[in-house]
Amino acid sequence: MPADRLVAVVREPRRATGLGVAVRLGDYDRPDTLRTAFAGVSRLLFVSSPELDPARRTEQHRAVVAAAVAAGVQGLVYTSFLDIPPLSGAHLATEDAIAASGIPFTVLRNPFYSEAFLPGPVPSAASAPGASTPGDSTPGASAPASLVYATAGRPLNTAARSDLAEAAALALLGTQTGRTWTLTGPHWTHPDLAAELGIDAREGEVPGPMGMLHGLARAGLLTTQTPDLAELLGRPPLTMAEVSRSR
Repeated sequence: MPADRLVAVVREPRRATGLGVAVRLGDYDRPDTLRTAFAGVSRLLFVSSPELDPARRTEQHRAVVAAAVAAGVQGLVYTSFLDIPPLSGAHLATEDAIAASGIPFTVLRNPFYSEAFLPGPVPSAASAPGASTPGDSTPGASAPASLVYATAGRPLNTAARSDLAEAAALALLGTQTGRTWTLTGPHWTHPDLAAELGIDAREGEVPGPMGMLHGLARAGLLTTQTPDLAELLGRPPLTMAEVSRSR
């Protein structure tokens, strides 16, 4: 696709200079900017809002759909999420709104990114004296000594960001519509990842938002497997070992 036929719609155009494509202002919370941004657009890649509140996210997404209809968009690809209650509520509502809009659509139900589960480095003795916590990303750091997990060793179906981005581009440029793709990567476990990184793995407490993700895995909610991502890419998706090596 020639660059002169692409438009990037962003909330802060000043931060999107140098992309080599036209940049337009489009804010989820300002529907008028969306209608203007979508003018003349034939196909729209609709990336879901980062908003965490389900009600507000749903409102934002419905504004995008309404603006696409008003602008005469002829095809829409939406980056949804795996059907995991309660995380998928706003996404399912958005899928319903898209289906009711009359715009030919493709839904991509993405998994979590593999990169989010890679352990961060810990400060080296030279960069930060004293004790440190695995996951600290201080510059000049070394790899953590062990990988702590709370998944009970259950497998995860995450996928590489680059694979999901490529799949979205292929879906946008493709001719097939009306399909919902459930995208998953090859299974991996934390002991597998630790072995790949050459560090120890142990069960333990994982705090914060990552602890919630580990809880989903422990409950078996991140084990769904489909061939959809491989089918879209036309090749096997990257494994977690491959993602870790490319970091």
